[in-house]
Amino acid sequence: MIVSHARRFVFAHVPKTGGISVRAALAPYADGEDAVSHETTHETLPELMARRPDLVGYFAFGFVRNPWERLVSFYCHARERLRPTFPQFQTLSFAQWLRQIDADAGRLERLFVLRPQRDCLDGADFIGRFETLAEDLARVAGKLGLSVALARKNASTHGPYPSYFDGWGRDFVAARYAGDIRDFGYHFGTAS
Repeated sequence: MIVSHARRFVFAHVPKTGGISVRAALAPYADGEDAVSHETTHETLPELMARRPDLVGYFAFGFVRNPWERLVSFYCHARERLRPTFPQFQTLSFAQWLRQIDADAGRLERLFVLRPQRDCLDGADFIGRFETLAEDLARVAGKLGLSVALARKNASTHGPYPSYFDGWGRDFVAARYAGDIRDFGYHFGTAS
């Protein structure tokens, strides 16, 4: 999360949606008490607003990503950069990892990165898309009178996301993230 009292905005960071890049672009507008601590980096917008009523009326925004691609991005990010934290990613294929999530029903609720995006951004004034991140951030910056430069940060490398899925995996994500798919108009095999 980034909060700017001077500019009266809240950026709610949903993991693997370009949030590290957006946070870097917005950093000049958050300092000291305006920068929400690391413990709340992945707090949902509703959780933050319930805890911080002083932020009611601020322009709240965040970004979403195709749920299938988002999970592939997290899996590949964990394999590349989070080896000590998530050693299981070194031995599990993507399909095996999805089946492990399915076997542990509570994991979707426990790991913030696996939570539905719509739950993270409920009540937001603007929800942009990873697929049009630069354009959507420019719209927000224009509305708030900000000058931002967006650089690519924390990107994972992977092939086209459909190649990671078998039929079961595709259907699993469609069922688990049905709200995101419906609310944000995503489809399997397309960026938007």
